[in-house]
Amino acid sequence: MHTLLGALVLTAGLVAVPTAAPTAAHADPVATGPCWAGSWTVTKATAKVVGKRHRYFVEGGAGIEATFTRDGKYVVARYDFRESAPLTGGATLAMDGVETFTYTFGGHGKHTHGKVVLKPRTGDFGATLERSGGGKGFSGLLREAVAHNEDLGAIPRKGTYTCVPDKSLRIFTHGKSGRTVITIRWELTRS
Repeated sequence: MHTLLGALVLTAGLVAVPTAAPTAAHADPVATGPCWAGSWTVTKATAKVVGKRHRYFVEGGAGIEATFTRDGKYVVARYDFRESAPLTGGATLAMDGVETFTYTFGGHGKHTHGKVVLKPRTGDFGATLERSGGGKGFSGLLREAVAHNEDLGAIPRKGTYTCVPDKSLRIFTHGKSGRTVITIRWELTRS
């Protein structure tokens, strides 16, 4: 059987013309992961904490490096606080070191928005948290603070996210820790 490139083939009155493979400019888009996946840098973080023993609003957190990686049905979040600014205001939350936590991220469409939920007893590296002012303080491992609901605004917990592909990610969490209401907002840009 001979193959003739560029030849026309006539079959039952139909004409078929060989087509060229798509060029790089017209290639089908490559499937990518969820919008939130990959490396991000916090540009601004805020936390509002209102309760019987704690009451404050803090902002800052610029420079927190966050990397989100799918691991089966969960997402591993790696936070690097070594070059980040503390959150300050009615209290001070200063974090240092590196820590990973496990989350679930739900999503719609290309995962540009959805739900995010922290699995609080999953930290495993050794970042520290120093929280002072605005009520009872805390000094110790961030993972211990999170496991015992003592982080009070340090990292996102349960809420929603919105993402603009390769540009920005916003995480908003709002919930209770006992009788204390905590609202956290993180604004991140692609690293």
